[in-house]
Amino acid sequence: MAVKDFEWIDQHYSELMTKYPNMYIAVREGRILAAHKEFGKVYDEATKKAGKDFVTEYIFSGEPIVLEVDVQNC
Repeated sequence: MAVKDFEWIDQHYSELMTKYPNMYIAVREGRILAAHKEFGKVYDEATKKAGKDFVTEYIFSGEPIVLEVDVQNC
């Protein structure tokens, strides 16, 4: 079951980026059980709905990520 849910997430990632940017989601059988910026809240809500039979994934916004480097201390 989990493999199919990860495949579903992969197939729908662009839609998920629009609906759930920078959020964790819990998925079971191609259905979103919970979504929130805090992993614990997603896990707790999904556990109430499906026990432990679900997968979680962090959905990035698609915005570029910029890392700063302090060259003086390298």
